[in-house]
Amino acid sequence: MHHRRLMIATVLLLTTAAPALAEDPWWSISGLVDYSIGDYGTGKDTTLLYIPLTLGVSPVDRLTLSGTIPYIWQDTQTVVVTGGGVAVRKKKERQLSTTPSSVTQTESGLGDILFKGQYVLLEEKDLVPEVSPYLKIKFPTADENKGLGTGEFDETVGVDFSKTFFERLVGYVSLGYTFIGSPSGEDLRDSFGWSVGAAYRVTQPLSVFTFLEGATAISPGEADPLEILFGAEYKLTTALKLTGSVGKGLSNGSPDYEITAGFSVRF
Repeated sequence: MHHRRLMIATVLLLTTAAPALAEDPWWSISGLVDYSIGDYGTGKDTTLLYIPLTLGVSPVDRLTLSGTIPYIWQDTQTVVVTGGGVAVRKKKERQLSTTPSSVTQTESGLGDILFKGQYVLLEEKDLVPEVSPYLKIKFPTADENKGLGTGEFDETVGVDFSKTFFERLVGYVSLGYTFIGSPSGEDLRDSFGWSVGAAYRVTQPLSVFTFLEGATAISPGEADPLEILFGAEYKLTTALKLTGSVGKGLSNGSPDYEITAGFSVRF
């Protein structure tokens, strides 16, 4: 499921470097290194290194806008990264316009640029969770000839829910539907994704979290992605946070293993 939602568990925490509802405008910079490996049911492992840099801004109360520029490195072209996850290529030789012997070459470069807008529709109250719908657009800036992207736009509409329990425990639920742009010669499907999890503040600077993430498969015949994540977040200052997580795929639609590390600074 790779960058399917830019690591829901990690980014959800990274981008909340301060309370979601702020009286004054603010800016944030977030960085992430995501390393994953898996065969996605193809019988051949694909290693992906995904490094996004995200600039966020809250121009007015409740509204957050962000843009993400990612770098991708991968050692095979048996899969391709989309706005909803990792899709298995069915016709990779023709898609890449290469001979079969060169399909497994290493490629790297600019990934697909992402833009996201999110609005806090309902504030959290005693019996009401915070409700934040969002829209995300993937622009096809990755080189499709290198197998780094599909060359098509993807759009995701979704909503995040969060609720605090007993002061230190926060529950999260995220739902999203991605309209996948399918390039000529490929049969990619739209995908419904979800995530449920919780974060617990152990001490004032340290929190731990776990998430279970799933989605419907993008490629026909591919297993539905399902992955569990465990991680921790450490607040160095009121503005700077560090986050790390490890993930284990529970189906062939997800990477076998995933490791992430990231930071967020808010101004």
